[in-house]
Amino acid sequence: MVTVHARPTVIHQAPPTGPGAITAERYVSAAWMAREADIVWPRMWLFACLERDVAEPGDFAVLNVGNESILVSRSQDGELAAFYNVCQHRGMRLAVEARGCSKNFVCGYHGWTYRPDGRLIVVPDNDRFVGGVDRSARSLKSVRVDSWAGLVWICMDQDAAPLREYLGPVADLVAPYRLEDMTLIGDQTVRLDCNWKAVFDNFGELYHVEHIHPQHKSLFDCPTAQVDLFANGHTSVIIDGHTVNTRLPIHDQPNGYLDQQLRMFGGDPAAYVGRVLDIRGDVQKLRRKAGPRLGFDFDGLSDERLSDVEQYNIFPNTMITVQPDNALIARARPHPTDPNRCLWDKFTFRMQPNASVAERAGVEFTPFDSADLEPVARPDHDEFDQDDIIAGRKTMTITIDQDIHLIRDIQSGMRSRGFDTARLCEDEDRIQHYHDWLNYFMDSCHTTPVAVRH
Repeated sequence: MVTVHARPTVIHQAPPTGPGAITAERYVSAAWMAREADIVWPRMWLFACLERDVAEPGDFAVLNVGNESILVSRSQDGELAAFYNVCQHRGMRLAVEARGCSKNFVCGYHGWTYRPDGRLIVVPDNDRFVGGVDRSARSLKSVRVDSWAGLVWICMDQDAAPLREYLGPVADLVAPYRLEDMTLIGDQTVRLDCNWKAVFDNFGELYHVEHIHPQHKSLFDCPTAQVDLFANGHTSVIIDGHTVNTRLPIHDQPNGYLDQQLRMFGGDPAAYVGRVLDIRGDVQKLRRKAGPRLGFDFDGLSDERLSDVEQYNIFPNTMITVQPDNALIARARPHPTDPNRCLWDKFTFRMQPNASVAERAGVEFTPFDSADLEPVARPDHDEFDQDDIIAGRKTMTITIDQDIHLIRDIQSGMRSRGFDTARLCEDEDRIQHYHDWLNYFMDSCHTTPVAVRH
């Protein structure tokens, strides 16, 4: 066994109010949930949809967050637009499908019709309204919209900092992975019996990994992970990959996963008997050398990023996990009325091999699998209950499945009279940072995110 040298947590901007208690109330209280609906969701930038889902004029997508519904569309002049998804006649929801394409938005109740840019253009029997309807005044109410990394974001607060300033350094750190060039291969939502923050907290710490994710000891070195804490409650963690957990006994032979990875990139597992910890550095070199012939351009990524995994939690509810040729984006959404329930969305991406990369490098194009070259249709959205995962009828990866097996019991425990506040360790610094910023925003005097220039 080797001595573990954990990397210190890097605090880029501490919460203005300092550390505070993480109370059970915030997970179980309907009153707390109502305050979030008034303070958090309307004032933060929220990941709404994929930019490719609103790529063409008339395309639209809907984001439902609690009782609020936001309609994102692409106008005829090619501009992104976003509105409250509600007809200005009597409040009917306009778009009831999650996404689609339509020349206009027509209210199913009385036929009021709106352009994709939100303008009201048709009021049936307009002469029956005293004085007629002022179509300009009754156009859809807009919200702010912007895009970054192939993702569309909305903000209901007209005074909040612009998206890039809100994201701060996170935007630049994620950019080299080129999320916008990756292909969506999975679109899932699971209905969970827990508060939305409980599942988001789960992906904000590594303390539980050795206890419920035994497979990770053969993939990553979680005890030496680097944690960064940013303004506005954003956090990140960088975990050494293509290695083993150095807090546990290290075997002489490469395990099955490391053996497979070495062979995939042209390495010889037999050369690493007794030197398993050398694999990570050598995989970086092997992967960079193999990249062009496999159809991958890794020029924008450092050596460490060719072996490791990085996760960015963006306040209040979005998680982005990136590796050189794949990524996942997950999002927690509150239930409309019940603080003990939520939705957990997962979008899975991969980078498809590109023959032009090999051509530019002057090498023969030899992808892992010719099937990877086939065009991928956008997957249908699949929504299900957590019991479907527990019963094995659905999966969101083995790791997420393991988390979901426990999340209901976490929520149940927080409703007990025997639990009042959380007691965190250093491995849970990201959770403390997140909740300290949540406390700051939930203070009625502090409702606007900090503008971060970099």
